[in-house]
Amino acid sequence: MSATTAQAERRGFIIGGGSAITLVGFLAMVGALVVTGALSGPTAPGIAEASPSVTWAVPTLRGLALTTGVITIGALLSAAFLAPSGRDGVLSRSGRNTITVGYFAALAWTMVSLLLSVAELANVLALSWSEVLEPGVLATYLWDVPTARAALLGAAFTLIVAIGSVLTATTGLAAVWLVLALVAISLPSVFGHGSALGDHALAMTSSTAHSVAAALWVGGLVFLIAQAFMRAPTEGGWSLTSTTQRFGRLATVCLIVVAISGVGNAYTRLEYPAQLWQTGYGQIVLTKFVAMLCIGAISLLLRRILRRPRDKADQRADISERSQLARVAVVELTCLALALGMGLALASSAPPRFLIPFEDPGEYLLGTNYPDAPTFASVALGFRLEPLFLAVSLVAAGLYVIGYLRLRGRGDSWPIGRLLCWLVGIGLVIWCTNASIALYAQVSVGLHMVQHMTLTMLAPIFLVLGAPATLALRALAPSKTTQRGPREWLLWLLNSPIAMVLTNPFYVFVVYVFGTYTLYLTGAFATLMGSHIGHVAMQAHFLISGYLFAWVLIGIDPRPRPVPYWGRILMLLLALAFHGFFAVSLMMRTEPLAPEWYSVVRPEWVTDPLRDTLAGAQVAWGLSEIPTLILLVVIAVQWARSDEREAKRRDRQADRDNDAELRAYNEGLQSLARRSGQSGTS
Repeated sequence: MSATTAQAERRGFIIGGGSAITLVGFLAMVGALVVTGALSGPTAPGIAEASPSVTWAVPTLRGLALTTGVITIGALLSAAFLAPSGRDGVLSRSGRNTITVGYFAALAWTMVSLLLSVAELANVLALSWSEVLEPGVLATYLWDVPTARAALLGAAFTLIVAIGSVLTATTGLAAVWLVLALVAISLPSVFGHGSALGDHALAMTSSTAHSVAAALWVGGLVFLIAQAFMRAPTEGGWSLTSTTQRFGRLATVCLIVVAISGVGNAYTRLEYPAQLWQTGYGQIVLTKFVAMLCIGAISLLLRRILRRPRDKADQRADISERSQLARVAVVELTCLALALGMGLALASSAPPRFLIPFEDPGEYLLGTNYPDAPTFASVALGFRLEPLFLAVSLVAAGLYVIGYLRLRGRGDSWPIGRLLCWLVGIGLVIWCTNASIALYAQVSVGLHMVQHMTLTMLAPIFLVLGAPATLALRALAPSKTTQRGPREWLLWLLNSPIAMVLTNPFYVFVVYVFGTYTLYLTGAFATLMGSHIGHVAMQAHFLISGYLFAWVLIGIDPRPRPVPYWGRILMLLLALAFHGFFAVSLMMRTEPLAPEWYSVVRPEWVTDPLRDTLAGAQVAWGLSEIPTLILLVVIAVQWARSDEREAKRRDRQADRDNDAELRAYNEGLQSLARRSGQSGTS
């Protein structure tokens, strides 16, 4: 059998197997929808019901969107991290072929998302296809329905990914489009059932993490298996063993995230444990959990097969290993298709948990009961789970400690002060987002400003002084192949156009200073406070803008465009002045800040909203002085040490060349004096 014929047979096997596995996932979704009652449940009296064609179109289009999304993400992941590439990050021929697949998948994903947005609108409004396609209906209601808006936004993101994939020739750009694709696939989770649950923070975070981790896992596995079958073991510098090891680490992380987020999803959607076997929704959750356990066991077996040493000369062993690999891979992908199909059905089904009955309408928006009147203990202590910031903060702290221990283990030094600064900064972030201050900040302007000032001005100083990028560059080993490892990716990011923009002093100043004006002196603040995703985005803006500002002023980590010390002090003083003007503008207000939110979400102990706003202005004025003083002292110390280092450098240079610079300077003065004397004589 010729190599071309064998390759064609393998391609046909992959396409046929992929189609069969997709069909299995579709059937699993349909069966789960029947079990949960999403397709046959009774309609409430007086509420219109969508036509069967619309009812079936929604989950079908969701499944197609998920399938094309997984293929797109898998292609971009393979092109950026798994396919061979040069040290300069240029895509190989295999990488270009893979990203071409991603281009077509992204185009298909865009079209499916557009159709899904219309179907979601028809389903919510109980309209026929002809009625929902009327221009007036689409223009009026399409953006107002959350699920339709998610699909529409997803179509915009995927179109950018498709266009970008055509113009991509480097792994760096492929990684950028991968991030956008992950954002697109997470949008249905952000706007899904989780946003209406009482524990919406946990529900939305766990749903988003579940979607992203599952897409990376399945997409990467599909393209890893395709590469294993379509390529020779070491063709073009590609190694199945090394590629499997890289993907294996990612798959392990994805498996852990999927398991933890799955437990979080079940907790937020079930009222009590017995609903796991008493309700159809719970039974599907249990079945999906069993499928995930099987996937984990099969994944271990698959990696063990892939890691076996290959004898390039033994073709029979290679063929036998490929067939064994095929059987195990088909079983794992089938289980994954079953799990994804059941996940889609759960996303389209109403969970058995009902909203907690609150006494005040504002508590429904808040997602919990109002806190008691604030005291130092009640504000500073207590716990209010925000899983996203908590998980990211703990991972960041853990990675830093691992890097520190790795350096110390091989005999290298790393200042203990930097470790303490990093941990203090992480602790402040956790306190701002997971302590009781996070709840009080949602009902009181004064306490919100305490959280804001700490998150955007104080915590970033300690994080920047920890120098995490410098630690990572010292702790991570260089890649031994032509492909980028974690250290090379970090270097690429630090020297990329993205870093040049993010560390540009003018950009940082505008985002840090005028972003505050735009947020609080317009309707953006009340709008963001009105949704959990908006609230999380606002907190992320506080932290990131503060980190960039502190990085430009006192950053120890390398950056593309360092600012001279006099420019840093000027930038700091200007920021302090503009911040003072902002605080004064709040003090001069004659009406409360963001009444659209704080007048609705208002506990009894907030008796005067205007006075609460003035208290927030005073906090903004007073708390800004402490971080500013810290920054000023650090800049002054760094400037003094820089002068000392420069003086020592010049002394060493003078010792080496016998003061050549000074002698040249004196000779220049003497030459000027001689020319001046000759001119005077003439």
